[in-house]
Amino acid sequence: MNHRELIAALAPLHGAGEARAIVRMVMEERFGLSQTDLLLGKDTDLSANDRTELEKIAERLLAGEPVQHVLGYAYFCGRRFRVTPDVLIPRPETETLTRWAIDTLKADNFQFSIFNSQFSILDLCTGSGCIAITLALAFPDAHVVGVDISPAALAIARENAATLGAHNVTFIECDVLADPSSLISQFSIFNFQFSIFNSQFSILISNPPYVRASEAADIHPTVLHHEPSLALFVPDDDPLLFYRAIARIGQQLLPSGAPVFVEINAALASETRHLFTAAGYADVQLRDDQFSRPRMLKAMRSY
Repeated sequence: MNHRELIAALAPLHGAGEARAIVRMVMEERFGLSQTDLLLGKDTDLSANDRTELEKIAERLLAGEPVQHVLGYAYFCGRRFRVTPDVLIPRPETETLTRWAIDTLKADNFQFSIFNSQFSILDLCTGSGCIAITLALAFPDAHVVGVDISPAALAIARENAATLGAHNVTFIECDVLADPSSLISQFSIFNFQFSIFNSQFSILISNPPYVRASEAADIHPTVLHHEPSLALFVPDDDPLLFYRAIARIGQQLLPSGAPVFVEINAALASETRHLFTAAGYADVQLRDDQFSRPRMLKAMRSY
């Protein structure tokens, strides 16, 4: 099988454009062949072992596995993160959220007298750790805490942190929907020196579950059957439950004037903005993704 044949085979599942992107990624990442190499037909010169490997990769892709699972990693903000079916595959909109947080903090030059010269970041529903680790590497003097309910996801996050050299991040198993006081107790259990922050973080960021159960029919089968439903779905009768929890946690663990950044469901953008406003947050802003859909929200804990 050559790259053109694989594109043709994948097109019914993903569409022609996405199929081309998947095959380009496989050929470059696994076999070192650039787009120019493919145009010159160099994929026909693969060794017998490489052809066998390509056939195995094709089988997995045609069975609906995401290319990131087949390769074992995904790129996020220019770095390679290990991914498995236990964590969400990082998406471009999550990069936008993370870069918004980084740009905001750097633009403010982080003159945080309100933080007593201590700079700490809380990432809720951390998954693969892509947000927490990216922020830890962007701000090496900060201490970052990533929280998730899934032990399997946290194992991947810790592996990614070690691989990428993010030594200033701590990952903790905890239920975001529990009372915020349980977070504080978990910090003590894991010997996180929370007291030096006066029980407060400098910022809070999260990409929580937000896809309504009724929207599952609109999810691509590659995502629906291969990524963790725990990190994707919320009940139709209470789709903003994670945002209520995040707003509550922010009120307890952030000082006045500290920002909250969250990824959101575009269909519930107005409702999510109203939730944070009603919860006492100020300067609530929405930001669009690459398709001009409101997918990110920033809010400031009121003074």
